[in-house]
Amino acid sequence: MQAIRIADFEAEDVMSFGYTEHLLVKSWRRLAVGSPGPLTMREFDESCGADAAEVFLTFSIFLKALAVASRRPLAIGMPGSLSVTASERQVLTLLAAAQGATPTLFKAHLRWLAHSEQRHILEIAAGALATALKVNGLHLAIPAVAAPSVCERKLAIA
Repeated sequence: MQAIRIADFEAEDVMSFGYTEHLLVKSWRRLAVGSPGPLTMREFDESCGADAAEVFLTFSIFLKALAVASRRPLAIGMPGSLSVTASERQVLTLLAAAQGATPTLFKAHLRWLAHSEQRHILEIAAGALATALKVNGLHLAIPAVAAPSVCERKLAIA
């Protein structure tokens, strides 16, 4: 199982996130430091109503599958931080792709995140969480890609 480390650097700003992204990132961070507390369950209750316990359990199972299948240690931010790490962004994109009609993007993120031997575990868990969120009206947005139009790095000449 891969370690999850708490990031101590600034990353992408979370102010552009929707409610679902905030819910998942905040909950993941609280679970990682071992203090999900009643606030996390209350947020799931408010978001999912009668399905809150099942959705939270599905989220917890997804995180376990992510830890088992991960190819590399994942970096997550401190609870309360207003930045998001590359690992958090990639996991959110994986889930958004699982919710949307973008199987190619979903498979690409699975390949990047998971060992081939455990990829199916993460695929099942991500699909289950994406469905549970969607059924409860919680939708994730696929981030716009801000790819450069030209290479900004100078080529090495040998």
